[in-house]
Amino acid sequence: MNDYRYDVGISLCKQDVDFAIKLTKAINPSLNVFFYEHRQEELITSSGPEAFANIFKEQSRVVVILSRKEWGESLYTEIERNAIVDSLKDRGYSHIMILPMAHGEIPAWYPSTRIYVDPTRFTVEQLARFIEFKVTEEGGKVKELTVEDLYQHLLNGVSEKKSLLAMQEKQEAIKCAQEEIKVLKKCFNRKSEFLRKSIVNAASWFEFGENVHRAELGYGDYELKCQVHFPELYQGIYTTQDFSVSLSLFQTVGGNNPKLLDEETRLFYYTPDFHGWAIRHLYEQATDKELLVLFRNRDGSNRYDLIKPLRTEQLVDAWFQKLLSLSTQKIARYIK
Repeated sequence: MNDYRYDVGISLCKQDVDFAIKLTKAINPSLNVFFYEHRQEELITSSGPEAFANIFKEQSRVVVILSRKEWGESLYTEIERNAIVDSLKDRGYSHIMILPMAHGEIPAWYPSTRIYVDPTRFTVEQLARFIEFKVTEEGGKVKELTVEDLYQHLLNGVSEKKSLLAMQEKQEAIKCAQEEIKVLKKCFNRKSEFLRKSIVNAASWFEFGENVHRAELGYGDYELKCQVHFPELYQGIYTTQDFSVSLSLFQTVGGNNPKLLDEETRLFYYTPDFHGWAIRHLYEQATDKELLVLFRNRDGSNRYDLIKPLRTEQLVDAWFQKLLSLSTQKIARYIK
């Protein structure tokens, strides 16, 4: 019998990260789940594509695929897909569970005669139970948890989150935020330069510079603006939460009164393996206990969680995609 490194390996597209987080949290914590929300490239860089592929080919007792037509097209999901397909030679299909995230979007290689689980018909908790049952079918064991187990799991989570919060005030994290601002500026300027050479005439542009902290690109009848925020040097920097980026998209038809279509502000999010930008979020007014696991601004007057983190390149590209889609929608009608 195989000694699997992971009880469950989850393969997914980036748009299904939030669902995967909820699913992972609902799975019995006695099971070892492989789900790299942000760190595929670090894993590939440190151990190589073959080692990464083996997680899905040999090291996961059960493989769960959050399937959609885009799955298998990115660098990471292509590696995962090839490894999973390769595993069929020795293991067959019994260890694979398909959850189509869009109606009918099942991998082409998955037999139509085999059952898949429709995530629209079941709660996340029910899906987690199905996965646990699949683990037992494949020879794994799911521990029946006691209240002591659940409480210890909660304490472990609190401890991990407190460590994450403490990282935000370390010098290496603050230095990383400063460097990531430079990356963001270069990325925005580079994409602006690329689009200015394209089929839609840019109405205006204003680039980031070393001491210029806002930029914009007018493209057709739309305009994308970006601004980075951080304290002046004399103010001192105490936390990564001093760094933020604001993006906004306007419709400029009509002259002097551009119409705001979309906007967001994200704060810097740091772990040793992930550097990016996340949305500030709070379910409700926090109690004293909850304050222990929330991010804070420099004077502690504002507490919040950070959700949906994106890497710098992903964030900037997502907003340029919005701009491009709106600006080219008329010409796109004739070439579909």
